Amino acid sequence: MYEHTWLREQTRATRALVKFISDHQGVPDADLGFCLVALEAKNLEQAVRHAQRVKPAGMGGITDWFPPVMFANENEEYVTEVLVALVNHWARLMSLSFKTSAG
Repeated sequence: MYEHTWLREQTRATRALVKFISDHQGVPDADLGFCLVALEAKNLEQAVRHAQRVKPAGMGGITDWFPPVMFANENEEYVTEVLVALVNHWARLMSLSFKTSAG
């Protein structure tokens, strides 16, 4: 059974990441969007399945993109670092619900 302890934080982090990507003319990864829908429906098992399909970094990952500066208070360094911070925060929170194998 999946632990629902972090559901609220996971939902908020996923929503913030999707919003940042959309606000900066990016296209959120489909599985990231499905993850958010599942979290909002409180279906953690399905959310985890989608989250595990999302590639946070590397070629083809969420951070394999340079978000454009969209607002007067932003610069290139800022938007890049905010994206990385949001992705890292999201990945850490989602990983709290991943099943681990005892080895």
